Amino acid sequence: MKHFKQFLKNKFPFVIKLKYIFRAIFLGTTLKYVEVHIVDHCNLKCNGCTHFSNISEPKFSDARILHFHLGRLNEIFGKIDKVRLLGGEPLLHPDIINILNISRDALPYSEIELITNGLLLDKMPEEFFRTLHKNKISVEVSNYMPIQNKIKQIQEMLSLFKIKHSITPMVMAFTANLNPKGTNDRENTFKNCRHKICTILKDDCIYICPICAYIDKYNKYFNKNIPLPKGINIHSNSAKQILEYLKKSVETCKYCTNDSNYINWTCSNNPKETDWNGKTN
Repeated sequence: MKHFKQFLKNKFPFVIKLKYIFRAIFLGTTLKYVEVHIVDHCNLKCNGCTHFSNISEPKFSDARILHFHLGRLNEIFGKIDKVRLLGGEPLLHPDIINILNISRDALPYSEIELITNGLLLDKMPEEFFRTLHKNKISVEVSNYMPIQNKIKQIQEMLSLFKIKHSITPMVMAFTANLNPKGTNDRENTFKNCRHKICTILKDDCIYICPICAYIDKYNKYFNKNIPLPKGINIHSNSAKQILEYLKKSVETCKYCTNDSNYINWTCSNNPKETDWNGKTN
């Protein structure tokens, strides 16, 4: 039976697509987008990083555990439209090639994209690029100032291995949205939040946004106590329960504001609490 199913997938891939279309229509269980940290820390220290990578201690995803979690998401949703592998800087991961392989194995029908600042691309082995191509994983390069003299080389390198890629517009500023006093209306903040589309898978839980997922790093670094939501466990909840969770605000939303401060992009080894502060009354 297993071989027969594989034969159908290879011979008639459109049947698989129809399965997901019907599942989405009748069960209402479509997850369009999710982000996954491969590495928490980064080789750039961008002030006000929304993922708090500049103040994160080194942490690498375990390939076996990641495969387990991604496989569970694929099982309950049938397909996730787009999955972005990021961080932090994912190319810091010592087992990045295996991570790429297990991601595609767990998510055979999803669009997978690797997000990198590009600083390490010219140091990656040929196997890395061949693995990207084999698994049809695209690359998005965040265009920060330090790679300005590398962009042409990066594009040529990725094109050589026929890897779908894009270079973002040059990053000139970050948005800062925290309100450490927690005086914002959580429902209004959630309703108008620009980050809630950035669903995060962290360990075995789904979170609304990167701030909700990683505010514990800010708390630890600056000795604060902004509430860290529990997230929703992907192994003990259904697809519908997860989607319902993502429609609702959490306590952490009181500590954000929709009135952003825009801070010029810069790197620093001396981060300050105010690097993340939005405008508050």
